[in-house]
Amino acid sequence: MVEESLERRPGGRGGALYSLRVYPAFRLLFGTTLATNAAFWMWSLLSGWLALVLTDSPFFVGLTGFLNGIPMLLVSLPAGVVIDRIDRRLVLLAAQVVVAAVTVLLVALLWLGRLQPWELLVAAFLSGAGMAFVFGTRSALVANLVGREALANAVALTSMAQNAPRIVGPALAGPLVGAIGLTGAFAVCALFQLLSVAITARLPRIRPAAGGGSFWRAFLEGLETVWRREQLLALMALAALPTLLIFPYMNFLPVFARDELGLGATGLGVLMALNGLGAVLGSVVVAARRHYGESPRVLVVSVSLFAAAVFAFAHAPVAWLSGLFLLVAGVTGAMYMAATNTLLQLAVEDTVRGRVFSVYLLTWGLLPIGTLPAGAVADAWGAPLAVSVLTVLAMLAIGLVTLRFPVLRQTTLWPERSRTAPRIG
Repeated sequence: MVEESLERRPGGRGGALYSLRVYPAFRLLFGTTLATNAAFWMWSLLSGWLALVLTDSPFFVGLTGFLNGIPMLLVSLPAGVVIDRIDRRLVLLAAQVVVAAVTVLLVALLWLGRLQPWELLVAAFLSGAGMAFVFGTRSALVANLVGREALANAVALTSMAQNAPRIVGPALAGPLVGAIGLTGAFAVCALFQLLSVAITARLPRIRPAAGGGSFWRAFLEGLETVWRREQLLALMALAALPTLLIFPYMNFLPVFARDELGLGATGLGVLMALNGLGAVLGSVVVAARRHYGESPRVLVVSVSLFAAAVFAFAHAPVAWLSGLFLLVAGVTGAMYMAATNTLLQLAVEDTVRGRVFSVYLLTWGLLPIGTLPAGAVADAWGAPLAVSVLTVLAMLAIGLVTLRFPVLRQTTLWPERSRTAPRIG
């Protein structure tokens, strides 16, 4: 819980921006999320482009994405225990400092002209490790900063803050590369990261949700919570599939832009910005319509449409059509992610929230596992075939998981309680 009583200001009960109007502390979390994710999406574009410039190899682009994502698989579970036992504000602050320091060091190496490909791989890994803590802590913090009545709205707004920078970040990074070079563009990325640190420092202190005891026992408790609740197990299974089989397409956008569409860094930035615009629109829909974020059925439909949109993007012959399909992928992908986050927030108590979300983030660790073999296929037969194979497998797997877990075909995870959620905190 927040160290002081949860501060609230008078405001209307409805509307897409309800949590921002009523909860000042949530506004700070929203602001630091905007800054962090602006840097994150700039990093995604710049590191992929830098990998391509350094090596001219789609496989190395995939390897960079692999090493940036694999820490999610390695550290998310122990990170969950830390998030539940230590002031979440301090955990978030420390993680953001690490990420900013890595980018500043990368800027220095670029400025000195001494950056080697292997050093980019190390930077990608360290940055990914820091972001694993950032994502987990930020997800757990949402329920600490708003009341229960605002939780679904706050989750959707957090998703909006995560996705809005996908418009600004890449759209800014592409032209910056042309105007001031990769070194200058990475320096701007570092400034956004430092801004996020400054905002996070103003968040209220959060009392640890869990008590002491064995670290190992606390670690296992998070896994047991997911395994014993069918609703959570279904959500985790459905979360793992798009991470493994759909989202790897993001790492190959530089390859699509240059090799398939004949675009430069600016064109790549436009494509990523369109994808981000779609994600913002999807988040707004979920924020404005609470029941969208609380329905497993919406979750299944949106993730299926997400896979179809990415498949269509892989076969688009011209840039404008690629942008259109990326826009649709952004809308449906954001609706899927917002619904997943809302359902998870409503399904768990605060004492295990960090650990349950660390299991969810563990599914994001599957991203590099899908990216690395896809990079090898893209090297040999082209990025369109690699992405097509992954998305077809995704659609088949989504169907199988939906059949396995009947709860995913319902309009609520708790039909016996109508639309009443479990107690939070």
